[in-house]
Amino acid sequence: RTGAMEEGEGKRPRVASTPSLHPDRLTIVLTTSPIKTHPSTRLIEEVFESIAVLAGLGECRKIIVADGVKVRERDKFRSGICTPEAMSNYRHYLSRLEALTKTEGSPLRGAELLALDERHGFAHALRRGLMRVATPFVLVAQHDRSFVRPVEVSHVLDVMETANADTVCTTSGRVNYVGFPTTTTLSHRSYVASKYGLAVKPVTRVVPDPKVDGSNPGRGNSTDDERPSTLRLLPLVQFYDSMHVASTRWYLSRVFGRARYVNLPRGGFIEDTLGQHMLRTIREECAGPKASDANAVARAHAAFGTFVYQDDSEETKCGHIDGHDVLTAGGSCRKYGFGSSHTSEERWREIEGVTGHAH
Repeated sequence: RTGAMEEGEGKRPRVASTPSLHPDRLTIVLTTSPIKTHPSTRLIEEVFESIAVLAGLGECRKIIVADGVKVRERDKFRSGICTPEAMSNYRHYLSRLEALTKTEGSPLRGAELLALDERHGFAHALRRGLMRVATPFVLVAQHDRSFVRPVEVSHVLDVMETANADTVCTTSGRVNYVGFPTTTTLSHRSYVASKYGLAVKPVTRVVPDPKVDGSNPGRGNSTDDERPSTLRLLPLVQFYDSMHVASTRWYLSRVFGRARYVNLPRGGFIEDTLGQHMLRTIREECAGPKASDANAVARAHAAFGTFVYQDDSEETKCGHIDGHDVLTAGGSCRKYGFGSSHTSEERWREIEGVTGHAH
């Protein structure tokens, strides 16, 4: 093998659990920034392989936005601050990512790496990536959140296309954003009821037949019996940055554009600003007895159109992997499921020793 990946570590075979999505429909934008375990690439390789295998998005265009940093005496990774040593490790990591984008068989193969010179923070780093997206939908990913169970993204996109047909981004009642359940959002309904007294109830959307309207061209040879007729979505009363698909135009218009809901400060996360704005707006519009009326909450939420995917399994679809845990660099992290797509430090030393790129 001439590629960077190592063999024999994987717990799961590299066979897609979900039919591949046609690449004209969606682009993946993943943000990355310094973490303690750099220059290890295991974490981001795990994330991209999970996106390919469990979400069927391996053929989609991939954009990696590497945020800039501020160099100081102490590390504050969440704030984009790191020591000179951590900065050196981050640069080394980025050089490895560049190599993986050219490595046959790597889950990063073909990805475009956009390295920012200055610290932007998650929100504005994501905006830089979104400006390069030409597809109607985007999967927003982070370097430490992976899929853990299969999700058929094509069903979600078909529902979004149908719901948003003949509308503009400022229209109420759209499906603009669909997040995939995490340990946080899995209990969203009970959480907002107990903490804020807000009643939310899932909505059921019809999944269109691809043979009727030509949607989902990447479905392959599956039969009609395998395709669910409906999709259940629970309104999210606050935005979460975790893995989600969204309308590209909505993002560029309502999250970042002139019609934006709220100004997003440089250096921050979307959920910290837009998420709180959404919650505050919905609570104000549903003050008093309206809060316990799910229909009233749905009307207040309609301007945002943010939902979380639900199915009968009631299991998480995405999980967080701690990039500051030393086990993630060594490959022994129990949350890893695709070790055969990782590149070990031993393998990197072999590659960098040969190419002269050792740091």
